[in-house]
Amino acid sequence: MRPAVTLLITLSVIATMIALMGVMFKYLDVARERAEVKASMIQANLLSADMTTLLRQILGKSPSVSTMKTLFETPLGLSTQSKEFSMSITCQPLANRINIMWLGLGDNSRKQKEYSLAQSLFEMLADKANLRSTTAFKERILATLKQDYGTTFGVPSRLNKKKGIITFKEFQQILDDYRYEEDDIRVYRIPWQKYFSFGISEQKIDGDFISPELLAFLYDVDIAVVQEDFQMGALHSFLSEIGESRDPYKWLFADAKKALPLAQCKASYSFRKGSYGFVFNYIDKRIEGFEFFGNQ
Repeated sequence: MRPAVTLLITLSVIATMIALMGVMFKYLDVARERAEVKASMIQANLLSADMTTLLRQILGKSPSVSTMKTLFETPLGLSTQSKEFSMSITCQPLANRINIMWLGLGDNSRKQKEYSLAQSLFEMLADKANLRSTTAFKERILATLKQDYGTTFGVPSRLNKKKGIITFKEFQQILDDYRYEEDDIRVYRIPWQKYFSFGISEQKIDGDFISPELLAFLYDVDIAVVQEDFQMGALHSFLSEIGESRDPYKWLFADAKKALPLAQCKASYSFRKGSYGFVFNYIDKRIEGFEFFGNQ
């Protein structure tokens, strides 16, 4: 019996050691993965700084429309000869839609035109989607614009936010809160980002790069016509074809001869064994709204 008991104890000890070794290797894998992600985040910060320097050199203070058009239409690809590192960069217009913050200006503000336009656009989208409570939804937007802190399902967050500015991530939280409070899934059917810009305080719209959807709304033109005939960077040509001009919206559009130095850029890159990415807003020679994406 003693040899049998001794063997049983020995086998139990071996099994325990094997189990511990399995846990140890699993922990090492987790630690290694975390180290990879941390290293990739450091790499992302370095890359974004390099990209900002490059954009400053290319765009300067007052870039031309053709320069911005080239930036928006030409993806940039970079890679090492050994193929150990590769990156692709794409940029898109940032100030080419109505600023969502204009909804908070109020009818009695000095920016009455901006407020009236944002309000009429908001009502059109809400009516078209047949929202259950347009008033409740707008009240949520206005409350967020006035807050110094963000909220999650009505609970205040500890993170500071810029008063009067809503990022699209914050706006998505507003959509979620409204959807569950009013049981209205239709709020998700509205293509908000095609009409409104988020996370910036710009008071003008880059007319030459205006979104087709907003252009159709402003000039009461069928969206299909705009999508077929309007080309980025050629607003004057399109308006001439439909017998219109910039004049009704001189107060809204930026200088026709110069583009606004604003863009949203996204970089996707491979680092070691993973694929990562980050997005940031380039606004007047600085970075805002940097967001890192983990292993894709």
